[in-house]
Amino acid sequence: MADSDLRCRLCGRELSTGLVATDSRHCCLNATPIAGTCPEHGPVGPHHAEED
Repeated sequence: MADSDLRCRLCGRELSTGLVATDSRHCCLNATPIAGTCPEHGPVGPHHAEED
């Protein structure tokens, strides 16, 4: 997986992107796309991601 310039809004850790961050809909809301994966919180949507 490749790292991005996105950070988790909840804890500030860097999000991993790659195969998980696609048009898949498996975030906390089924209709929300995955922005990346937080090591602490798992897959997060764009509402929990912020630019570095």
